Amino acid sequence: MGGNEPGAKEVIPEAVTDLRLRQATEGLTRREFLVGGAWALALGGIAPGFFRLLLGCAKRGLGLSPDLVAGAIRVALNADVETLDPAMHRSRIVEAVVRNICDGLLTRDTKMRYVPQLATSWKVEGETRWVFQLREGVKFHNGDPFTAEDVKFTIDRIIGALPDLPPSPRKDLLGPVAAAEVIDPHTVAIITEGPYPILPQKLVFFEICPKGYFQQVGPEGFARHPVGTGPFRFVEWRPGERIVLERFEEYYGGSPDIPPVGPAPLAGVIFRPLEEATTRLASLEAGEVHIAVGVPPEQAERVERLPHARLASTQGTRTFFIGLNCSREPFADLRVRQAARLAIDPEPIIEKFLFGRAQVLPGMLVPMALGFDESLPRPKQDVKRARELLREAGYPEGLEVTLDCEANDKRVAEAIAGTMRAAGIRAQVRVWKRDNLLHQLRRQQRDMFLTSWGNSSLDPSGILPVLFHSQGYSNFFGYRNSQVDRLLEEADRSLDPESRRQKYLQVQRILHAQVPTCFHFLLEELYGVAEVVENFHARPDGMLPMHDVVIREA
Repeated sequence: MGGNEPGAKEVIPEAVTDLRLRQATEGLTRREFLVGGAWALALGGIAPGFFRLLLGCAKRGLGLSPDLVAGAIRVALNADVETLDPAMHRSRIVEAVVRNICDGLLTRDTKMRYVPQLATSWKVEGETRWVFQLREGVKFHNGDPFTAEDVKFTIDRIIGALPDLPPSPRKDLLGPVAAAEVIDPHTVAIITEGPYPILPQKLVFFEICPKGYFQQVGPEGFARHPVGTGPFRFVEWRPGERIVLERFEEYYGGSPDIPPVGPAPLAGVIFRPLEEATTRLASLEAGEVHIAVGVPPEQAERVERLPHARLASTQGTRTFFIGLNCSREPFADLRVRQAARLAIDPEPIIEKFLFGRAQVLPGMLVPMALGFDESLPRPKQDVKRARELLREAGYPEGLEVTLDCEANDKRVAEAIAGTMRAAGIRAQVRVWKRDNLLHQLRRQQRDMFLTSWGNSSLDPSGILPVLFHSQGYSNFFGYRNSQVDRLLEEADRSLDPESRRQKYLQVQRILHAQVPTCFHFLLEELYGVAEVVENFHARPDGMLPMHDVVIREA
């Protein structure tokens, strides 16, 4: 497959890929380049500074207010957002931004415990009716009061129960939710088609939208200018450049379980999409941003050595993996998929390319997740057996494939391609823009690809059905298995935690045998944080709540 398709950015020749792997495994030449030369190039290319330009325009009355610009925290994101509508995305970056604008019925604290936010309490009536008491005296940013009507409208929109509005791409995260019912202005019931014991855990992924304002501006208007009940109100969005929020002075304070309660200390938040990691980190070093999201493992030591910044890290919840398209050749043949798994050598990739800041996983679930199967064998390269399997599948001379990835994963894809060559799998790495690749994966148009999926709920229902159910929203692999479908559906509705765990164990073992994915690994979540920033915590779920963050005077 060629590299001239729309959205493709670069093809890495095989010889170059192999050379880069040798450099990584034989010495520090590549490390020195990555942490020195690339950083220096990025640092030299960011002047004149974005912040200085923005503040200068503000002082001349040509843009944002000077107080907002000077008092806002500046956060460099590792991707742009495609929407600000909390219902119409499947992006962790979108959710991380929107969560500062819109609150939900529940949220999580820094230890990933579920706590009430716009809801104050809840109970189950029977097995399928959940009744939530709502916080009183809460206002949306446009002044409208928050009521049960807004909760019902949000739920109805997610599940596709509103005429002329499509269901949300996040619908599957609500499982068997069938309806919402207003009991009184501050009480709402959510009805499920069957038992759904993890409903409160899933509600943390949904932010409440104001019914009246949405009906006034429509879906496109809301996506461009959202209104919520969160600590910051929307000011402007310039795609590819910035998203600006300012403190909402009438904020009710947020969850009482996450003190302090009250309006945010910050004047605002300015999110900047900077896809290239070297640009983000050079901006941190130059003082252009306060927080850089997604520090690459090879740059972690460099950040730790900065005099005015620190590295914040935590174990992540995002599984990286190689996906294999089971619906078409060559990976429709199980033997080829097995060969791909055996062709990859995890050790040099983890140690040399990920600098030890990752761990190999036996499957899609992370160790913190319910039902993680410790009995599955860890991946190990077996070149001889991989070549035998390829011969049996009709590829005696090996196999030429394209390994697709997005820009942030390019180096690891190169390393994977390098290790596979010994087993006869010759992969060319092709780099895509993030959204272009995701669009093609959802249409099952790529054969072999490096991607990732987050599961911050730490419940298998947040990842296994989405990816591996026959009707899964992000079944990138053309994978179909009626037994897996049945087990996932039964686990989703079981009230018995042990029964759910056993079903998820079975699913993991089937997936391990059938190999729609291989080489799974878990990265640390790494952030570069200016020393003047206080109360910012690296979180396993990748969220960026700014309500409690403070910038102290230097």
